[in-house]
Amino acid sequence: MDLPFLNEFLTSVLVEKSGSKHTQNSYAHDLELFAEFLKLTNSRTFEFSQTKLHAFCNSKHLGRRSQARVISTLRSYFKYLQRQGRIKVIPKLEIIQHVRTLPETLSDAQIQILLKASQSSEKNEYRSLRNKVALMLLYGTGCRVTELCSIDLADLQLDLRNLRISGKGSKERVVPVVTEVMEALGEYLKIRQFLAEPIEKSLIVNDRGHRPSRIDIFRWLKRWSVEAGFKKNVSPHKLRHACATQLLREGVDLRSIQTLLGHSSIATTEIYTKVENSDLEEAVQKFHPLAER
Repeated sequence: MDLPFLNEFLTSVLVEKSGSKHTQNSYAHDLELFAEFLKLTNSRTFEFSQTKLHAFCNSKHLGRRSQARVISTLRSYFKYLQRQGRIKVIPKLEIIQHVRTLPETLSDAQIQILLKASQSSEKNEYRSLRNKVALMLLYGTGCRVTELCSIDLADLQLDLRNLRISGKGSKERVVPVVTEVMEALGEYLKIRQFLAEPIEKSLIVNDRGHRPSRIDIFRWLKRWSVEAGFKKNVSPHKLRHACATQLLREGVDLRSIQTLLGHSSIATTEIYTKVENSDLEEAVQKFHPLAER
């Protein structure tokens, strides 16, 4: 079933909302599911049961967070159709509430093990250094995986010790680069010419000498996680969490962490205070003289 104005809506995600290609793909995937649901239940585009939609999503093994994203996508789609004069009234859709879980993170010791694994898993010394820099940027700046892939050589200012990052909604932020990461970058820039195609602008390059994709980064981290002996694969987002949590532990204020990570709302950054509170509770129960042993 073809949804009305689908292609036009997906184009507007990139143009009007300044969304990324990844965001556009997510919207397309959600609407593809919706179209499948309409066909399966013989429902009309603007007249359907949300209860049945919820049951359909459950049959697809979608969690609460994923289902909430589907509803959010549908709301955006219907608002677009209303602006185009295709519908007068937007169907009422209730956002499925999900329990916000604390983000998993890594200790400093685990980060060091992963850094060693990123190099020992690669026999080529140039790629080994590339791996180290990619990992250090994820952990050292707290950038998202799509942001890492979009960093160009021109975004790095060695003399000012900072890096320009293009975040969600094409919002740019300039973040400081710490000494150890700067040193690794300096070494990498000396050998990057042996890895990259001559016209490639990307700072980090994949094994073919081109800009890496999200899949490249996830594949590298999977290999490094296995090499490190971890039971679970380390995701780019877990490194982002580790960066924020470590800074909070060292006393950095939330506003600064918000700016570093590129969060549009301080409420998103506040999740890390809950991580700290859970650590505090564990420490008190374990070490306080009055706690049960």
